[in-house]
Amino acid sequence: MEEDLDLEEGRRLAAVKEFAYRHRYLLAVLAVAVVAGAAAGWGYARHQKAQQVEASSHYQDGVAALTEGLSGDARQAFKTLVTEYGGTTYATMGRVLRARLLHADGDPEGALALLEPVVGGQSGHSEARQVAVEEAARIHWEQGDVEGALASLEEIAGTAYQPSYFQLRGDLLAAADRPRQARSAYKRALKQPGAEALRSGLESRIDQLPGSGGAPDEGDGA
Repeated sequence: MEEDLDLEEGRRLAAVKEFAYRHRYLLAVLAVAVVAGAAAGWGYARHQKAQQVEASSHYQDGVAALTEGLSGDARQAFKTLVTEYGGTTYATMGRVLRARLLHADGDPEGALALLEPVVGGQSGHSEARQVAVEEAARIHWEQGDVEGALASLEEIAGTAYQPSYFQLRGDLLAAADRPRQARSAYKRALKQPGAEALRSGLESRIDQLPGSGGAPDEGDGA
């Protein structure tokens, strides 16, 4: 029984670490944006600057804990970010990472509720919203709700630019047995800036779709 619990915890942690790796470049961009904002914000009150510094520390502690496999420490760091530093940019990404942990712990509804302010655009940078929307879609998909996942992606259909968004859209359309639309989404992913790291996977997905020999693509509805 103890071995089974250890195996399950390992799977949960692997899922969270995969999430952090998948969005590693965007996380770095967000961190730079926060630093730049702090540097430009001479008009901020001192306590606001202190909040950013403290939030940064908790965020870095959480990400480091994920990398080292210390899921309990990561949970605490991100919970502190969300509950005590909600007005900071770091808290927005802490909310997304905490949602991933909640989902890994078997609480998808709690994870979706935590993501809602970011998905709805009430909180955080547009970059963070892209990550949150993708995460909400993945949670719906992992619960077997493909149409719900596609509906989540519609939140930012007109502004999406991350190649991972279109890759996920293609995966969902393929799962919904809509191969032509899936192919169109994968091809859009290939055209986005930063798509090179995903190129081999995207091309493989396209090759594996039914009818890859040459029927014309349909719009994917994005």
